[in-house]
Amino acid sequence: MTPEPAWFIAIGVGVVGSFVIHLSQGLMRLGIRDGARGAGRRTWTWGAILNLSAPLWVVVANRFGPTTLYTSMYAVGLLPLLWFSCVRLGRDLRGRDLVGAGIIMVGTALLGLDGLLGDRFSMADVRISPLLATGALTTLLVVPVAWLGKVRPAAPQGILFGILGGTFLALDSLLKGVAQNDSGQAAFLPSTGTGLLIFLLSFAGAAGAFGMVQWAHARNEAPSETVAGYDAAYVAVPVLLVPLALGQGGSVSWLCWTALLLLLGGTALLVRSPDANPAPAPE
Repeated sequence: MTPEPAWFIAIGVGVVGSFVIHLSQGLMRLGIRDGARGAGRRTWTWGAILNLSAPLWVVVANRFGPTTLYTSMYAVGLLPLLWFSCVRLGRDLRGRDLVGAGIIMVGTALLGLDGLLGDRFSMADVRISPLLATGALTTLLVVPVAWLGKVRPAAPQGILFGILGGTFLALDSLLKGVAQNDSGQAAFLPSTGTGLLIFLLSFAGAAGAFGMVQWAHARNEAPSETVAGYDAAYVAVPVLLVPLALGQGGSVSWLCWTALLLLLGGTALLVRSPDANPAPAPE
């Protein structure tokens, strides 16, 4: 299938948004490390402002193509974040970190290719009930995941918090996509009361994502690990959930499954021992 030219704009917005949001994660972590006053507070504030721009990027991208085109590009900002973690946060950059990030980016590119060449669909046809059910389940998992970190210190808390945060943000993006297509055609803002309600509801997902990331930073989890789980979930959840929400019985192409396996493998490479390379103490 020949992709529509506007779809490439959606992909481009995804790349730019990915760089901005990933670097915001590093800035917030740096601000927390440097303390709550002075430069540390200013750094965290700038990071938070950039991080809260996430809904804006997806609103723009949804105007030009399906939400999955935007989300499939999200992991490309992982390499700049790894560099930031090394240069500004004092963490060792291992070879396997770069390999893992590279594998995640290849998986992301394959998902983008699958989105461009796969079956064409409209976000207007996506049913909202599977999205809401996924949101409720994710919310219920927050407390058990936090409890697991207390009873099993070796558990990859950064990855788990990232997965929950990425799922929340994926739901934010999908709900906005449905709302922006409430009239049957893509628009920057909803045109019906129902669409506006869905649009406003989507911000609960953005708030959940922001909260999970802040929680991970406060627990001194490595940004590269948290964002690896975040990226994997943010990319995988839409491509798995949208076919189900379209009533296609969860049909996913072999190319998509290959990409998801690469994402899983790349994320696994980024997991490190909880005692390895601890973050520097605040100055």
